[in-house]
Formats: sequence, structure tokens, C-alpha cells
Amino acid sequence: MANTNQAAAALLSQFDSVFYVKASLLGDSGDYKGLPGGISGTLRIPYGDLLGGLNVLGQQTSVEIFNDADAVLVGAKDFRPPAGLGGVQSQFCYVVLLRKRSVLDLGTLAKKPGPISSAGGATWKWLAKPTEGRHEPQAFYATQIAHSYLLISNDMGSLQSMAGRLSSANHSAPTLPEVSDWERLSQHDVWGYRHYQQVDIKYRDAAGMTDVTPAAQALSFFVDPEKKVGVLRLFASDDSTAKKLNSAAKLPSLRPGNQGVWEVNIPLDSEASSEQMLATMWLYGFGLYL
Repeated sequence: MANTNQAAAALLSQFDSVFYVKASLLGDSGDYKGLPGGISGTLRIPYGDLLGGLNVLGQQTSVEIFNDADAVLVGAKDFRPPAGLGGVQSQFCYVVLLRKRSVLDLGTLAKKPGPISSAGGATWKWLAKPTEGRHEPQAFYATQIAHSYLLISNDMGSLQSMAGRLSSANHSAPTLPEVSDWERLSQHDVWGYRHYQQVDIKYRDAAGMTDVTPAAQALSFFVDPEKKVGVLRLFASDDSTAKKLNSAAKLPSLRPGNQGVWEVNIPLDSEASSEQMLATMWLYGFGLYL
């Protein structure tokens, strides 16, 4: 739990949106804990770049990493539309939380014949081929911090900054007072949090902010597989964002709860719920242009 808190705190200090999933969701492309296949697939959307990047290194590399991992977080910002159709582009950093007795060694993996090469020091680099929505190859940078974290990013500066934070972190569990709902979120296998930045948003649609007013402060989301429900909570100083989101009718209506909070339960018991989950991912900057 301390590693989860450290990684979440580090990502939230640098990125707008942060998502967390148990590694088992990524290591298996099938249904997750009884959720319909479409829902399970939608929950993997924030990790599309990671899965695509690891595929370049070979399927066995992905297997080794996810088998040695407990969970994976991602931070994303600077959202922009794809070149045509495809997923929203962003600057991202993935933090793989390794198991307590992990023996994963990125350096050993990097010595195998393949596309990965040294980027200096303990940092490695490789390229992924262009995909739908991206005409140029995407560079991935990776580094490992002891046997605790594996970091993978498309930006060297973000990777180095995150590595510095996690290398020097005090391993007692940090508090995250600025994160509304933290105690609630951290109990779940899948959760997301977004702290809204209201300035310098160049592409509001790609950033999932078309219906977000200046009153919006944060957005939290978690999945309860047993109840087959996703819970989305908006934190705002007035109801202007909730009204716009309700008018868009892409989700069930947000209802006022405690002061400054609007909440909606999204049923996850059918394939029809996939559209609502896609709309939820869009609010976090992980939208798909179809």
C-alpha cells in the first residue's frame, strides 16, 4: 500500500489524470472478475499505449512484467486529438508496482536481442511503429527503481522526474489530503482520479473538457466488480458542470449528494454499458475518435 500511495502522489503532482488497475486486468485480455468483455476491454483503454509498447518487445516480455507486478498506474496530461481516427494522444508515464519479492530485472530484459537499446545510464529506449491516429513512430523510455517500480513513459523528462521522486521517497505511507475520496478509491482494484486544470487547455474536446466548466475541481471513479457498478463522482463549487454533462446524456444523470459533490452509478452488467464507460474514459482524457 505504501508503494501505491507513493506512486499515486508522484503521478498526481505531475499529471492531470491518474488511473490504477490490478496487473491481472492487463495480463489477461478476457473478462475481469465476471464483468462483460466489453466493459473489461474499456477499462484497459488508459493502458493501450503501454500494451502496444510492450508488444514491440515481444509477448514474453509482457508476460514476465505482468506476472511480477501487483498493479499499474498511469498519469496523463497534454491531451490532443489523433491524426484522424484513433485514441486521444497525451504525454504519459506508467508506473508498474512490482511484487514484494519481484526478481524482474529490466537490464537483463534489455540485453536480449531486439529493439530496445540504452538511452544512457539505467534508462532504456525503443520505438513502436505508427498506429491509427499516429503517423510517426512513438518512443518509449523505461527505467527500474530497485525491485519496487518499473517506469515507462513517452517523455524522457517525465520519466526522470518520476524516477527522482520515487527514488527519494520516504517509504512510509504518504497522506494525500488534496485527493478527494482517497480512502474510498484506494480500496478498489480499478480507480481513476482527475484534478481539473482550467488554464492552457488547447484541445478541450480531446481533454474531455467540452462540458466541464470552471467550477469543476476534480473527478473520481472506481469499479465495484461484485456489485457490477462503476461510481463516478464530480467535485465542483456549483452545479454547472453536472447540468452540462446531464444535458449531453452520455451517462446516467449525475445527482447531488454531499455539498459540492455530484454522483452517478453506472451499471456494468451488460454490453450496453460499454458506451457509458467509453464516455467515462473520455472525461479522463482517454477518449476514442471513432
